[in-house]
Amino acid sequence: MAEQVIKIGERVRKIRNQRGLTLQDVASYTGFSKALISQIENNVVTPPINTLSKIAKVLNVKMTYFFEEEIDYNDYHIVRRNDRKLIFREGVKHGYIYEELAKVHGFENLEIYMVTIKESGSDKKLFNHEGYEYIYLKRGKINLYLNNEVIEVEEGDSIAFNSRIPHYLECPEGEAKVIGILLKTEGLKEHLEKQAK
Repeated sequence: MAEQVIKIGERVRKIRNQRGLTLQDVASYTGFSKALISQIENNVVTPPINTLSKIAKVLNVKMTYFFEEEIDYNDYHIVRRNDRKLIFREGVKHGYIYEELAKVHGFENLEIYMVTIKESGSDKKLFNHEGYEYIYLKRGKINLYLNNEVIEVEEGDSIAFNSRIPHYLECPEGEAKVIGILLKTEGLKEHLEKQAK
């Protein structure tokens, strides 16, 4: 994450305006001069902790409000039903159809998708990859092969597992729909370290 410069003054002004208070109101309630409050709001003066504490009390916010990372209210990703993209995964070779459901900005190691699995043939090739998977069976019935174990999964069931375990999803009859989340661990440590900077 790129280093963010937090402008305390802008936050003081923003919350003061939201509260419907004037500079003079804040000055009167805190005992500081109107000029000082104005200088703080314009980032001319960085207030000491005790000054900021009094301002926070008057504005009815916690001190941490001035230092927290702001929420980006536009940070969402919607995929309309008719706009889903087909994505390629190893399972495509086995007849699975993957549709991307959503993306989480800044988390390329996270995939959220829906898999449609048709009634399976006799070919049950186990495959594995780095990461962890979570699946929720939205519709139908599947058999999840995890190495030498076969787990029957019914509608409404969910399971999480290490993707390095050889696995295979089989639909014994009809069609099944699975909501899946894949957390790819390859390069995850480096990604998290980069985000933290």
